[in-house]
Amino acid sequence: MTTIRQLFIDEAKFGKGTAKGPWFGELPVPRGGDFDFAFISDRTGGAVHKMFEKGLEAAKKLNPDFVVSIGDLVEGYWTDEAEAREEWDRIDPMLAGLGVPVFQTVGNHDYGTEAMIRVWRERKGVDYYAFRYGRTLFLVANTETAPLSLPETMLELMQQANRALIRNPEALFVDLFRDLAGDGFSADVLKMTEDTLIDPHLSGEQIDFFERVLADNADVDWTFVCLHQPAWKKPDPIFERLESLLADRPYTVVSGHVHYLEVTEKRGRQYIQMGKTGGLHCFEGKGDIHHILSVKMRGGVPRFEVILLEGEGGTDTLDAYVKKAAESR
Repeated sequence: MTTIRQLFIDEAKFGKGTAKGPWFGELPVPRGGDFDFAFISDRTGGAVHKMFEKGLEAAKKLNPDFVVSIGDLVEGYWTDEAEAREEWDRIDPMLAGLGVPVFQTVGNHDYGTEAMIRVWRERKGVDYYAFRYGRTLFLVANTETAPLSLPETMLELMQQANRALIRNPEALFVDLFRDLAGDGFSADVLKMTEDTLIDPHLSGEQIDFFERVLADNADVDWTFVCLHQPAWKKPDPIFERLESLLADRPYTVVSGHVHYLEVTEKRGRQYIQMGKTGGLHCFEGKGDIHHILSVKMRGGVPRFEVILLEGEGGTDTLDAYVKKAAESR
């Protein structure tokens, strides 16, 4: 048994002794080898009224040692720093008041413009980090180092729709967007495919940092890699370098972004693309669900359970969402 609990910061980039970070609360002292935690996924892209709050409450009821957010907690894409701050002022108290430590992964909505990046750094400091809890290691990456390039007209429409959604949170984002776009609206504008939606950008400096952390924590039983975008779905030598560093250890990769729960089995490991925790409907199929993910570490190995948030709720197995080779959406 080990009682190690430690945060790792890239001091070469962020400096020593930084007090700021994208987390709320402090990790409890590990009680022994076994512990529980939960993943929450995307809230945004047009948040469904009160669904994220329902997800937080469901996570709290699990009595976990901590919660990990996989990104996209604010609608974001603001070009005005004041609007970015105001939105974080509404979301951060939810996380701080949960009564359970929360660790954030940065998402494209959180970090998608120069103004959003400045506000993130001002409030939360670091955009990638790692932490260890007992004999489990967490690498929390930033897949958004190159902000998405959006036409100014699209960016302004998104901001107008976001403002309208803040005023009327029970409205549907698509309806607001359609009303604002007027006669020029085409539903095709909001249609997405994985090919156009997924565009991760990690950085070499992150992998350098994770390489040092992995070397210093070679004794852990399991490693989790937390990404916002599912970087394994696009050829990326930077992510492939991270995979090579993990090759000789048990690990699980968890992402969000696509709003569709799907598990890819690769290299004998599970790569989990979470659905949504209040975010916009994007794709049809079994994985189009609002949920959180319960993780029970038992004997150094994770056991997953999908906690459903819609209708009567309930649970499901993660195996039900494993992508078979012939499957397509």
